[in-house]
Amino acid sequence: MIRARDIKKAYRRTTVLRGVSLNVQPGTIHGFVGPNGAGKSTFLKCLVGVVHPDSGTLEIDGIDGRRNSLEVRRRVGYAPAETSLYHRMKAVELLDFAIRYHPHSDLARGKALLDDLGVPHDRKVGALSHGMKRKVILAQAIASNAPVMIMDEPMEALDPEARRIVEELLKDECRKGRTIFLSSHDLFSTQRLCSQVTFLHRGLVLRDGPVDTLLSGVPGRLHVQLREPMDLKSLPTDGGLSWTGNGVDWQVSFETPLESVTRQLSTLPLASLKDDSSNLEDLFERLYDDESEPES
Repeated sequence: MIRARDIKKAYRRTTVLRGVSLNVQPGTIHGFVGPNGAGKSTFLKCLVGVVHPDSGTLEIDGIDGRRNSLEVRRRVGYAPAETSLYHRMKAVELLDFAIRYHPHSDLARGKALLDDLGVPHDRKVGALSHGMKRKVILAQAIASNAPVMIMDEPMEALDPEARRIVEELLKDECRKGRTIFLSSHDLFSTQRLCSQVTFLHRGLVLRDGPVDTLLSGVPGRLHVQLREPMDLKSLPTDGGLSWTGNGVDWQVSFETPLESVTRQLSTLPLASLKDDSSNLEDLFERLYDDESEPES
């Protein structure tokens, strides 16, 4: 559904994208992750034709993005990170204006989304809070009914209840067959939503793949509470088990199969065992810590 090959972009002497290539499969939610300054927003703007790449190829829903950017925009519901909107318009007027270009847009659905997200229809956009403006932007992207949605930081500035609603909305749109490509710093939300994630670093793809596959390379982790204190030397270490903690409160990291780990733990006076398995935030820290280490 989205195909990018060797996308490069520089602003004067600053190279932002150094050859980004990725595929987003139809009917999936694909996450785009990286630290500030990695080039995420620039890449998304290249996809929707707001920024023109210096080189490379782009294809969205079978359309060449560099040759026919107007047709691509008709097929994409875009939720930018910026909230510098038409401040004199009412929220519902901006919604109507934003989705008119899309052939299958649904204004009634958009109004219902504003209601669900608690946005007053008749309030001037300039009088809305930052979080409310984000909700208007998200509502217009969804109500566009475009086959592809490209979203830059969709969870930013949303309260917990709004995040829950938006997550459910995006899952529902994906189940209907829409393709969603989103960037986010909220890695827990990204993990809940996305089947595949691309990590970007300094304008290059650092890691890419299904979430389960990416996390399989990160050590597992369990939180262990004991009924009686034990010292580190008394704890099992077969298979590379690594322990931190003291007394009755321990955390064990492992790269061996979980069955082998629990077999060893069963010999201990266990009070409780909690899965603290690795997540995208752990992987993020590991990837970017490795990249920041100086070369020897």
